[in-house]
Amino acid sequence: MKVLVTGGSGLVGKYITADLAESHHVEILDLKKPHREDFGFHPVDLLDYPAVERALPDCDVVVHLAGIPHPLSDPAGRVFRTNVMATLNILEACADRGIRRFIFLSSESTLGLAFSSSVMWPLYIPIDEQHPVRPEDPYGLSKLVGELLCKSYAQRYGIQTICLRPPWIWVPEAEEIRRYRDLIAEYSKWSKNLWAYIHVADVANAIRCCIESAELPVHDCYFITAAETWTEVESRSLVSKYFPRTTTIAADFSGRDSLISWKKAHEAFAFTPQHTWREIVRS
Repeated sequence: MKVLVTGGSGLVGKYITADLAESHHVEILDLKKPHREDFGFHPVDLLDYPAVERALPDCDVVVHLAGIPHPLSDPAGRVFRTNVMATLNILEACADRGIRRFIFLSSESTLGLAFSSSVMWPLYIPIDEQHPVRPEDPYGLSKLVGELLCKSYAQRYGIQTICLRPPWIWVPEAEEIRRYRDLIAEYSKWSKNLWAYIHVADVANAIRCCIESAELPVHDCYFITAAETWTEVESRSLVSKYFPRTTTIAADFSGRDSLISWKKAHEAFAFTPQHTWREIVRS
């Protein structure tokens, strides 16, 4: 299958493209050159729609990773405009070219907890796709608008749009590993993140499962996470201490279970997290 990956040259993208290339033909649409010369490369600014339309090659599916990954280092307007317009432009180009499959890397930030300025707490644990989405920040808002764009293009053009909502994607890079070790040592500061993460290899697996599945709906959203949190603390203890207002907890929630459920993704396309933070931090 021919797969085009936007943002395929980035920190996460290089792992996704390497994984997909084991079983599919991969091309990359990005401003930055890819880490491998054997990938077809289409240099383009996703904010320039005529350039996107010209550059978009014929393919079976587009995997849209490109965008600003958080709201902390750029002005709010740039984060929102870049992420929303990039998603709109690539969807519009897909519609124009007749490409009928689109996988969008959204985020658990659509929940609104991670970058909230007001006091928020999960309404129930584990959080699933029925939980309200309440983003206040430009990044979470941009991802939610991206999901709405996907739904709209699915309705209007029949493009299959699958939105994946990972939390923080952990990668085996030296600089990032140092950061992860600091996080683990200071886990009490990261309750807004729900101590949620996913190994980049599991993100790649989820995307590959979506590409190869013939049973997915025209449009839907799925959380994909690691099976457990990145702390050594029991998850019920974390909820009790940091989210005392959250009293609705599933009976089978135990151990260091993730506060976000990945069960819908498992049922839809057989996603099962296989990797843990220990593989990265102890490498």
